[in-house]
Amino acid sequence: MEKSKFVFVVCGGKEHVETLHYSLRALRHFSTHQILVVTDTTRNEIPVQHENIIDVRTPENFDYHQASIYLKTGLHNILPAGNLYCYLDTDVVALNNRVNDIFKHKTGIITFAVDHCQMHQFSPYAVNCGCLEKNQAEWNTLEEMLNRFDNSEQVTNPHLLKKQRELKKKFELIKRNRLRYAKFASQYLLSGKILRLDENTYFDKTKRIWYDTMHNPILFDLSENTIKQIEQNTNWRWNFVKRRWISPTGNDVHQLDCNHLKEAIAQKFNIQVKGEKWQHWNGGVFLFDDSSHPFMQAWHLKTLEIFNDPHWKTRDQGTLIATAWQFGLQNAPVISKQFNFIADFSNPRLIISEDREFITDDAFDTQYTPAFIHIFHHFGKKGWEVWDWVEAKLQKEIPAMGVPVTKPQ
Repeated sequence: MEKSKFVFVVCGGKEHVETLHYSLRALRHFSTHQILVVTDTTRNEIPVQHENIIDVRTPENFDYHQASIYLKTGLHNILPAGNLYCYLDTDVVALNNRVNDIFKHKTGIITFAVDHCQMHQFSPYAVNCGCLEKNQAEWNTLEEMLNRFDNSEQVTNPHLLKKQRELKKKFELIKRNRLRYAKFASQYLLSGKILRLDENTYFDKTKRIWYDTMHNPILFDLSENTIKQIEQNTNWRWNFVKRRWISPTGNDVHQLDCNHLKEAIAQKFNIQVKGEKWQHWNGGVFLFDDSSHPFMQAWHLKTLEIFNDPHWKTRDQGTLIATAWQFGLQNAPVISKQFNFIADFSNPRLIISEDREFITDDAFDTQYTPAFIHIFHHFGKKGWEVWDWVEAKLQKEIPAMGVPVTKPQ
């Protein structure tokens, strides 16, 4: 009879092993299923503390990242046959005992969860097309312009910065509801000098500053004079509808995307992805068994192939997209966000509910009490609302959880 088992892969740096240890402690508390760790012990900076380790030598010419991907995409060649496996990235953290239900969601030959972005948005991070660097250069130029022409003060007090983040979340909630946004716009137009957002926050329209109830400035709005100065002295333009800067090349620096990954897949593997905005899968959580071997082998071989191609970055998601379309699985059922809730630090719509029970990544169009949360950057970052929420939940359940080292970004 097929047994259900969890499996992690780790290889290399101390911070990655410590992240694994944190995630292992949480999962062991909530699940009685066997947990395997696949690693190359000769590469690890500190020993993996776990009872079920499968030690596999990786090619010596691979760096840590390549070695980890080599093990991950090659799990079908490493793990014992006859079992149903749930692969987890080391930064996927269990939050409750519903983690065991994930095994019920295996459909077809292999089952993944979706990523937090679409293929065209991921594209600049998968291939060396220059779009990411161009966007970063424009961001740097924009920051230089604002430093030059915007003379408003900046909030630096940690307590006030926390209020600023909360205020920005309120703006996101308003923007997600058309009626609420229309009401807010009417209030802005009809109010006098002072616009009150709620009992805790108000806006001085003359000074263009948001204040708290103690009259502390918590957010400085871009002044009309700053906009005028930048537009008079540069080729950048301010979009009043989107409230964003448009570069001289016509780019909205807030929207980084391209079609180069789609083109690279066609050129490299002769596989046509129909629609660059396909909602691609996330490789951090997936279910597989013996029937998955042909898919896994194709994914594995494609990934090894791009290691030697300078046009491709060392990632496994781009080759996962290619393999999904090769096998005709682009419309296959996916695992619910309940089992891979991706916490994107840069997403302003990532919000914890006031009662601390739910989390949302779309300003409460949907909300979850996830079994697994995937913290793919800023893992262990104290002061970040989401991490503090995760840590509080786990420390309540598991007093000996310990504190992880924040992973380098």
